[in-house]
Amino acid sequence: MPHWLTRVGATLLLASAALFATALPAQAYPPDDAVSVSRASIDPGGSVELAVDDDTFAPGEQLTITVRGENASEVTFGLIRTAVETNTYIGARANASGGLDPLSVTFPANAAGAYTIAVFSASSPGDTVTVTVGSLSVTGFSSQSLLGLWVGGGALVLAGAVVLIAALVARRRREADAA
Repeated sequence: MPHWLTRVGATLLLASAALFATALPAQAYPPDDAVSVSRASIDPGGSVELAVDDDTFAPGEQLTITVRGENASEVTFGLIRTAVETNTYIGARANASGGLDPLSVTFPANAAGAYTIAVFSASSPGDTVTVTVGSLSVTGFSSQSLLGLWVGGGALVLAGAVVLIAALVARRRREADAA
């Protein structure tokens, strides 16, 4: 292979490596917790004020707000009641600062559980927030129910220690009698 062909190949390799090594501009993501609600837990039929931090969206940009949860199709935004099953509201617009002015989100009287509210636009992934409506069911163990396990486990360990000590004492007596 000619010497000049090796140089051209090396030059092309270095040029392509430099092309991929340069930093590419990243898509701007909003900060975490850009979406907020006035209260994280409410009673069925209650409302929360939904807001988005400034500079999350472009000023005046059309926003999409979705609510996901049990009976979410009955959630209302401001004075508008959505009738679609997915409950997507596209009537909001970003304010002059790129945020969302407080918007009332009212949950139905038969709402229960956790609801995820997402706010996003065509140019920004936005953010989500969770609202708990009513009380969630208790799952798992409570500390009082574990007390019996701790006492039972301690009794088993103590019984094992007694058996071990008795076996050691009996062994030493046999060895002492044999000697």
